[in-house]
Amino acid sequence: MSVRQTRVGLKLEGPTIAHAKSRGQIEADFFGGFPAVGVGDNFGIVRLRLAFARLDWEKTSLEAGQDWTIFAPNNPVSIAAAAIPQMAAAGNVWARLPQIRLERRWLSGKVVWQGAVLAPSTGDSPTATTSPFFLQPTTGAASRVPFVQSRIAFNNANWLGTKKGGSVGFSGQYGRARVANTTGNNKIDSLGVAADWNFPIVARLTISGEAFFGRNLAGFQAGVFQGFNPDFAYRRGTTLISGGPRAIGTRGGWTQLGFTPPVFTDRLIIYGTYGLDDPRNSDLVSLSKRDWRVRNQAYAFSFLYKFTPQLSWGIEFRRFDTFFLLSGKQTANHVNLGAAFSF
Repeated sequence: MSVRQTRVGLKLEGPTIAHAKSRGQIEADFFGGFPAVGVGDNFGIVRLRLAFARLDWEKTSLEAGQDWTIFAPNNPVSIAAAAIPQMAAAGNVWARLPQIRLERRWLSGKVVWQGAVLAPSTGDSPTATTSPFFLQPTTGAASRVPFVQSRIAFNNANWLGTKKGGSVGFSGQYGRARVANTTGNNKIDSLGVAADWNFPIVARLTISGEAFFGRNLAGFQAGVFQGFNPDFAYRRGTTLISGGPRAIGTRGGWTQLGFTPPVFTDRLIIYGTYGLDDPRNSDLVSLSKRDWRVRNQAYAFSFLYKFTPQLSWGIEFRRFDTFFLLSGKQTANHVNLGAAFSF
């Protein structure tokens, strides 16, 4: 039992600035880890999730601060996975990063373009200095190149005549990592292309999801947390030849079906979700013996019942199948009972 996924925050409405409405948001949860004490399992540490300010004109918006990335922005609906989105490392690429974002809208919001410059995050753990407040740069920060992302989306408030909204988007990500090795510093690109969708198929059945491919995307928990191979090797006959650091390519995605049965005055929704992350095996050959994660897939089935728009509860079953290069398949099953009250 845990309440660590509880979120608290503030949404602020500010004055009109240069004919733009100003607003801001700050949000935190208690998923920042545990204190190193004997009863620390009940002392969840506060973690910053969002902190940004935004200016909204009629067709243009400008935002600065920490927010969800515009690369592959969708997340599955889940009563059990709020602090870390469902299907993370199993096809759901996600991150919340400091950024400056520009948004432009056409045709009354039916077409939306977004572009952002972000703090680089490559998924490798930085080494702490003697002070707990300062960290050495990751390989992404060492490259001195920020992440750059862009997305275009097509929205409709009456998708396929269902009187429900829907959208389809396409996004891209570019960054760079600087990896030190015996031959010097190697620059490895972080590249990603994604498609996202969220729309009703018929009045009571919706589909949402994402599909992506790219390389060195561990900062978005893709590649099953594996961004680059530090001692990549290629085969020449039966001999392994050193190839230096190499970005790990990967592909995958997730999709979720949501069904609202014609009972309980439409308060019950049933969800089924599948996700897959499949790193490229040819990038997982290394001089040293490493138990690489070669595939990760997950299934989830749940129902969510809303007593009121603010109060909901549900049960969710999740299964994870992770395939390792040396140790083979590992499986985990989770059954979660969750409740949420929003205000």
